Amino acid sequence: MLSNHTTEDDMLFTGMASKQHMTFVCGEHLLRNKTYGKPLRLLINPIPLPKGGASLSALKEIIERSKNGENICMFPEGKRSFHGETIPASNALGKLVKKAGSALVTYRIQGGYFTYPRWARDHHRKGHVEGKVMGIYSSEELKNKTAEEITEIINRDTYENAYVTQRQKMWTYTGDNKAKGMEHILFICPQCSAIDTIKTEGDDFYCTECSLKGKYNNYGFLEGEDLPFDNIHSWMRWTEEVFDNYVQDKSRKNKSKRSYNTALFTEENTLLYKMEENYENTDILTDTLNLYSTYMEIGDRKFNFNDISYLSILYGNIVLFTHKDTYYGLTGENLHAWKCARLWHIVKGDTAVKSKEI
Repeated sequence: MLSNHTTEDDMLFTGMASKQHMTFVCGEHLLRNKTYGKPLRLLINPIPLPKGGASLSALKEIIERSKNGENICMFPEGKRSFHGETIPASNALGKLVKKAGSALVTYRIQGGYFTYPRWARDHHRKGHVEGKVMGIYSSEELKNKTAEEITEIINRDTYENAYVTQRQKMWTYTGDNKAKGMEHILFICPQCSAIDTIKTEGDDFYCTECSLKGKYNNYGFLEGEDLPFDNIHSWMRWTEEVFDNYVQDKSRKNKSKRSYNTALFTEENTLLYKMEENYENTDILTDTLNLYSTYMEIGDRKFNFNDISYLSILYGNIVLFTHKDTYYGLTGENLHAWKCARLWHIVKGDTAVKSKEI
């Protein structure tokens, strides 16, 4: 069973949709949680998928368990969207389904994004969420399809744009501090283009450099006088383009001036830690994180982007990455993790970065 990913509770929806036991593929970070990590490992026995690390062992386990008769449930996105639009799967997923040789059930969840936006810090919002089976495809049917065709089916059936649906449904989502955390991803003001000037308080947001201000309402939309955008999705897509142009322009100017040690961005009070194989984390140091054109540096530790094999974001302010076969994490109360991920994709030459969800 494959489903889009909207909340931390999505497994409850897919689990209730099946009368048979499901083996879940889950983020390895969940198994490190000090409260429920150990019970998850012992009682549910999920298939852990590392964030920011190699996943070949997980793929082998998925295929092996499937061939042994277990029902596997996956959320191909591997992470919740920041702006509510489903992250498309690659053809590797179609290849995995064919290799497993099993039947396929597709599932779509709607409304979940607004109960727990990935950027939110106070995430408990009451509102409508629903899920339904979109398609059932037998193993015989899938044998006659290519990996590309199977991937197209998955992307079609699981696709959801939260704001497109919400404009039609207008479900209400109530809670406190609904704007808190927006500044982790919407850190560029669309009115004056200043960087790191967006602040939030309760349901309100404002720019410290100009007159821009507004409110995140109970429908998940933004309201305020002369706001350029009325939703997170549009603002974030604009931010991506402005960010990319800023990085390229600043890097070009630094190169012409031979100012290679001039930081593009600075993140205060950032914790660097190592993720151990026994599901424990070891703190290394807390210092200022400086992001440069080709590397990031914190304290006496320097990480060249080209030596980072994979990097991803957990929640809104945690960066997980693999550097020379070592698994690290970065976090901080005000860390803009999205900056690190976006910059890494640009440096690595990811030509699809503008259409991908970071």
